[in-house]
This record gives sequence, structure tokens and C-alpha cells, in this order.
Amino acid sequence: MSRERRRLALIAALAVAATVVVVLLLGQAAHFTELLKRLRGASPGWLAVCAAGEIVAYAGYILSYQAIAELSGGPRLGAPILARVVGLSFGAFSVATALGGLSVDFWALREAGEPAPLASSRVIALETVRWAVLSVATCVAAVLVLLGVGHRVIWIVPVAWLVVVPSCFAAGLWISANGRQGRFQAGSSGRLRRALAVAVRALVLIRELVSAPASVRVRAILGAAVFWAGDVLCAWAALRAFGTHVALSSLLLGYTTGFVSTGLPLPAGGSGGVDAAMTGGFVLAGAPLGAALLGAVAFRVFNFWLPALVAVGSALTVRGLRERLREVADGRRRQAVTVGEQALGRNPAHRPPRPPR
Repeated sequence: MSRERRRLALIAALAVAATVVVVLLLGQAAHFTELLKRLRGASPGWLAVCAAGEIVAYAGYILSYQAIAELSGGPRLGAPILARVVGLSFGAFSVATALGGLSVDFWALREAGEPAPLASSRVIALETVRWAVLSVATCVAAVLVLLGVGHRVIWIVPVAWLVVVPSCFAAGLWISANGRQGRFQAGSSGRLRRALAVAVRALVLIRELVSAPASVRVRAILGAAVFWAGDVLCAWAALRAFGTHVALSSLLLGYTTGFVSTGLPLPAGGSGGVDAAMTGGFVLAGAPLGAALLGAVAFRVFNFWLPALVAVGSALTVRGLRERLREVADGRRRQAVTVGEQALGRNPAHRPPRPPR
């Protein structure tokens, strides 16, 4: 077994062990007799809905990724290529690095010919658009919960979302304003300055998305919305499988609160930590602890573990995927040369002198 395969096997083993430990600890608090009772009464049909939800989510991610990638002159990546990239980035093999699937997205853009700083900015822009869509939906859910719609949640949670989200939007608009963005992007001599420049460039890309062609704008935002809709459907069906129904507003608030943990660079794909966070989020939404724990485990099976199997197949075809991405890069270079030659031909100052008569 190669060193890389041993490392991936170790990560997978740690992920399984962390999940088992969390399930045992929370299972003890929820009482194992209740868990067994819920398992016996589970409705397997809802698990099929979980799978359908994740398929929808991946389709939405591909749509949004494709739009952000080609925004402002970026690479045009076909759906078959992106399906393989997403299959690789969403699986357990993508968590071998601290940044997880984001590192795979960055690698794909680099292979497609994007400079490293701009590739980083596109990845950050993609994540920002996705989380912005979810945050807006969560704020709507927070307002509904405060108005008494759905399960009653401790007031500080919805209020926190209503304070933090607008503050983040305001900060992003301020730092990326036309008269200010250049100041943050210039003078990238230090590591922190370069990181800030990449982040600000990501915000500028999002500003450019507003004035982008409608096809790009709609795909970016609609794809993000479809992704979250599919993932929330998976979470809702996972709870229904174990006999629990919660209101959509409460579920969305609890789901987002728990799912924030996936944004942290946790080892082994966040196994254990994310399971515990999602269990807490489902309890916040009104699910009993036993159903919340089983629902969180089922959700993670479809959200993380099954995609890991897809990643195995994707990892076996990385060489072919790299070749397809490099073909995209070669096509972009040829197009740039053609455009440059056409520009020279249209500019009289660059035309070769006429021979004397």
C-alpha cells in the first residue's frame, strides 16, 4: 500500500472512530432503549428521499460552480467535468487537507488555467455566494420563529442570526466598494496582505456577478439555492425516517446553526464534531434527542459517507480529469492568442509598414 493510500485509510479510520464515539456518548444520554425503539420503527422510504435530496444538492453545486468559474472571463467547464470535480471534492478523500473540498476546487481551476490568486478568489466567491443564500433564508426563518411560527427556539439564536448576517453583508459591501477595494488589493508584499487581497478580489467578483449576463447570474444564485434546498430536504427526510416532524422554519434555523461547523477546518471531514453539531441543531429545531441523533447520523451517511464512495471512483480517474482540465486551459490560451492577434490587426499603429512602391 502506498504512503498516500495509508494516509487516506488512516483518515477514514479516524473518521469512523470519531463518529462511533460521539454516537455512543450521545446515545447514552438519549437512552439506548429509545434509540433501538426508533430504529425498529424507522421508515426506510424516507431514506430514499435523503438520497434524492443529495443528488439535487450536487446538481445545484455544479450549476453554481460552473457560473462562478466562467464569471468575468474565467474557464468554461462542462457539466461532465464538473461532476467529476464535485464528486472528488465532496468525498472523504478531499478532507485529507485542512481545507477539504475547497482545495479540490482550487486545484481544478488551476489546472484549467487560472492564476493561483484568482483561482483562490473564485473558490472563496463560490463559498460566499452559497453561504449568503443560506444566510438570507436563515434570517427569514429566524423572523418566522420569533413571530411564533414553528417550534419555539431560545430567542438568542434567531436574534444572533439577524445581527450577524446583516453585519457581514455590510462589511463585505464596505470593503469591496469601488473607492476602497484597490487599497486592499494593492501592496501584497506580506502573507496577510496577499490573503486579504485574495479575499477582497472574491468580493469584487461577487459585485461583478450582479452585472454579469443573466444566464451566469441566475445559475450562480439558483444553483446555490438548489444546493441548500436539496441538503435541507435530506435533513428533513432523515428526521422523518425516525418518526419526527419539525416545522420548516425551525428546521432551517437548527440546520444552519449545526451546519456552520462544516465550515471549520476539522480533521477527518469533521466526523464526530459535525455529527454532534447537527444533533444539537436538530434538537434546537424541536426534535427529541434520540431522533435528532439518529437523524444526524442518517444525514451524514448521505451527506458525507456515500459521497466518499463516489470520491473513490473519482480519485481513480484523476489523471484523466487533469487531462480534460488542461485541454480547457489550452483552449483558453489559444483563444487569448487569437484575440490578441485580432486586436493587433484592428489597430493601425501595430500594423506592419507597407513596402515602398
